Amino acid sequence: MVAHPRKHVLRSMAASVAFAAAIGMPPVAASADPAPAPAPGPGDAVSQARALSRQAEMITEQWKLATDRLLARQADAEKAHHDAAAATAMADQARDAQKEFRAQVDRLTSATFEGVRVSSLTAMLISDSPQQFMDQMSALDVLAVSNRTAMDKLAAAVTRTEQAETAATDAETRAAVAELDAARIAGDVAKARLEMGRQINLVQERLGKLTADEFAHYASEGFTDYPLDLVGDTIGIRALRAALTRQGAPYIWGAEGPATFDCSGLVMWAYHQAGVNLPRVAIDQARMGTPVTSGLLPGDLIALYWPVSHIGIYVGNGLYINAPQSGDVVKVARVPWRDVTAIRRIG
Repeated sequence: MVAHPRKHVLRSMAASVAFAAAIGMPPVAASADPAPAPAPGPGDAVSQARALSRQAEMITEQWKLATDRLLARQADAEKAHHDAAAATAMADQARDAQKEFRAQVDRLTSATFEGVRVSSLTAMLISDSPQQFMDQMSALDVLAVSNRTAMDKLAAAVTRTEQAETAATDAETRAAVAELDAARIAGDVAKARLEMGRQINLVQERLGKLTADEFAHYASEGFTDYPLDLVGDTIGIRALRAALTRQGAPYIWGAEGPATFDCSGLVMWAYHQAGVNLPRVAIDQARMGTPVTSGLLPGDLIALYWPVSHIGIYVGNGLYINAPQSGDVVKVARVPWRDVTAIRRIG
């Protein structure tokens, strides 16, 4: 994976003016924007560090996405096994009912033939009196009704057995497929985790080589003293207020708070404080809620790059709060409109 491509940046610079106007914000001058992480160039230590950090962030998001997919497929497999067990138990019960109703049908059928009272003509010929005839006819009717009822129950039990056995087979198939998927995804998780570790080591090595002035330039964009006295009590405002209380918290890849964060970890934690459970991956967060095309409000999600690999929460006045990069802290900064690819409103 590479940092946000220069060609895309050049193509999107003109589009950023129209995009900013469409969402109700004036485009920020290019010189005032934090530049997207450029491809590392020789002698440009800060650019190299930013590019490596961006790459590490993208790989971290991929690792979290793969981990979430793994957990989901493992949950699918567990549910399928539970469904299979329940369907098997139902099939066993239905088979027991079959045995009971089949035995009842056999007894009734045997009684019918052994009594030789199988028709009204037979009953009339062997009756000594009208009352005896009526009694025999009543007995025949009861026997016939009982036999029909037992046959109906037997047929229903057979149907239930077949349906339960089919459900059990389907559930077992789903469980097997989910387990195969989980095993494959587990391999992806392991690879992504290994690659993330390598990239983090590269970033840490690069940051360790920066001079004090270079590091100050690397982490210069934004500030950590934005006021907390926000007006309103919407979900977005509550989440934003929570995020602002974390200003100055260190950036750590994959961290979800409350003391350290990465970009999507901060967003997930802040919205959780507002009573909303968001996914923990930036690209999934950027699909939540409803799209915003005009009239941004504090608390809206600001997603960057494509595929989405960075996200923050809109503060207002062209600013957003985010956990920006390794070696940096949670802070409020200007929105880099040229890199924005999605804006979503939760609630």
